[in-house]
Amino acid sequence: MKKSFHAATRFVLMSFAVITIISTSVYASAKQERVAIIPFKINAQEDMAFLKDGILSMLSSRLSWEKKVVVINRQETEKAVQSVTGPLNEKKALKIGAVLEADYVLFGSLTIFGNSVSLDSKMLDVSEKKEPLSFYNQSHGIDEVIPKINLFAEAINEKVFGRKTAVKLLPERRTEEEPSIYAHPERMLSGAFIDDGKNEEELSPFIISRRAGETKGFHKSRNLKMQVKGLALGDVDGDGKTETVIMLSQKIIVYRFEKNRFLKIKEIVGEKRHHFISVDVADIKRDDKAEIFVTCLNTNSKKLESFVLEWNGNDFEYILKNENIYYRALVHPERGHILFGQKKGVSDLFLSGVYELAWSGGRYELQDRVSLPKETTVFSFALGDVMNNGSEMTVVFDEEDRLRIFSHNGEQEWKSEDRYGGSENYLDTSSGKESEDRIYLPHRIFVTDLDKNGKTEVVVVKNHSLSSRLFKRYRRYSGGEFASLSWDGLGLAQNWSTRKASGYFADYAIGDIDNDGEPELAVAVASKRGSIMQKAKSSIIFYELGTLSGEKKE
Repeated sequence: MKKSFHAATRFVLMSFAVITIISTSVYASAKQERVAIIPFKINAQEDMAFLKDGILSMLSSRLSWEKKVVVINRQETEKAVQSVTGPLNEKKALKIGAVLEADYVLFGSLTIFGNSVSLDSKMLDVSEKKEPLSFYNQSHGIDEVIPKINLFAEAINEKVFGRKTAVKLLPERRTEEEPSIYAHPERMLSGAFIDDGKNEEELSPFIISRRAGETKGFHKSRNLKMQVKGLALGDVDGDGKTETVIMLSQKIIVYRFEKNRFLKIKEIVGEKRHHFISVDVADIKRDDKAEIFVTCLNTNSKKLESFVLEWNGNDFEYILKNENIYYRALVHPERGHILFGQKKGVSDLFLSGVYELAWSGGRYELQDRVSLPKETTVFSFALGDVMNNGSEMTVVFDEEDRLRIFSHNGEQEWKSEDRYGGSENYLDTSSGKESEDRIYLPHRIFVTDLDKNGKTEVVVVKNHSLSSRLFKRYRRYSGGEFASLSWDGLGLAQNWSTRKASGYFADYAIGDIDNDGEPELAVAVASKRGSIMQKAKSSIIFYELGTLSGEKKE
C-alpha cells in the first residue's frame, strides 16, 4: 500500500515537474517583445506636430503583433523621455528603453526644407546583443515619405521579429517616357500651354486652351498665381449668361467667359480676420439674378461672419453680413436650386440641425429642418431619386469619405467600399484635444441626370494621395478624377470616370461655364499651395459632358 502510494506520489511530482518545464517553455516562447517608439523630432519652419503624431501612430500600428510584439503607450514613453537628461542620441535612447523595460527602442527625425524631406531613424536592441537597424531616406515631398516609413516598418518586422508582413508596397513613380494615368492637365494638351508669366493681377483675362486630339472635350485655363479654394457657376447679373465665381482664402473673384477667355468682372476682398470656407451661387430670391453665398469665419473670434452678395445693376453689394450660418446650395433634380443652412455654436462647430432657407422679410429665414442621418452636416449630403424608383434618398459622405445612401426614414440602404471625395478644406475646433482639433469638410455631391436618359447619376470627385487619410490632422492630395455612378440594383456602379490628372481638385460645379448652351463639369485645380517657400498656382479646367461617357468604363 505504501509502495503504491509512494509510486503514485513520485508520478504526480514528476508529472508536475514536466508540466512546469513545459509551461515555462511555452511562457518563454509566448513572451511579448516590448518596443518603445520615441516621438520623432520634426525639423521644419512650419508647425508639423500633427506629422509627428501621424508617424507615431503609423509605426505603432505596423509593428504591433498580437501576443508577440507590443508597442509601449505614448504617455509612458514621453514620461521616460523626460526622466533622462541630455540630447537624444543612441546612448540616451538606450537609457529610455531601459527605464521602460523595453526590448527595443525606435527613434528618429524628419527634416523638411521646402519640398525636400529627409528621414533618419534607428531601431536599437536595448540589450545591445543585436546591431542597430538604421534607415535614411531623402524624398521630394511628404507623399514620398509615407511609403518609405512603410518600408522601414517592414524591414523591422522581418529582420528583428522574423515576421513577413502582407503590406502592399506602393508603386514607384513612372518615368516621364511612360504614358502616365496621372498626367498633368497641361500634358493632356499636346499643344503649347498659354502662359506668358505675367502676374494674374496684371492680366485679368485668362485664356482657355484645348486640343481635340487625345483629350477631346477637355479645356484648361492659363496658370493662375493664386490658390483657388472654391468654385461656383451661375448668372449673377441677370443677363442670361453664366459667370464663374472663384474663392480664395480672403477674396471672391467674378469672371465671365467671352471669346475663348475669362474676363475679370469684379473682385471682392475680405478683411484680414476673414477666412472664406465655401462659396455657392444660386437664385434663391427667384428674381433671375443668382446671389453669391460665402461662408466666412472670423479667425480672431472664431465666429461665423458669413455674407451674401447681389448685383444691383452697377456693382455687387452686400445684402447680408455677419451671419452665423454655414451656407450650401444644392441643385435638386426636380426643385432646382435649394439653399440650406446650419448654425455654429459657441464651442461646437456645428449645432444640431440642417434647415432649408427661404428669402422672406429681407433675409434668409430658416424653414423646415431636413431629415438627415446623425452627424451629417450641411456640407456632406445631397438629395434625389438615387435608386430611380420614385423615392427621394439622401446621399452622404461619411467621415471616412465613403458614400452612404439613406432612405427617407433614416435607414441605411448602401455603403461604398471605395473612398471618394478627399478634401483639404478644414475647420479647427477649440476643444484642445489632439484627436479632435481639425474637421475636414466633405466635397460636393451632385445628383443629376447628365445624359438625359431618365436615370439619375451621382457625380463625385475622387482625389488621390499616398499619405492622406493616414493622419488625422494632415491631408495633401496630388491627383484627382471624377466618377459618375448609377444604381444597378445592388449598389452604385461606375458609368464612367475621367482620366486621372495631377493636382488637388479643390472644388467643382456643373453648369454652362463657356456659355455654349451645353453644361460642363468645371473644376478648380490647385497644383501648388502657397507657402513661405513657394508661390501658389491653380487653374480652371472643364470637361464637356457629352464626351465623358466615353472616357473610361469599368
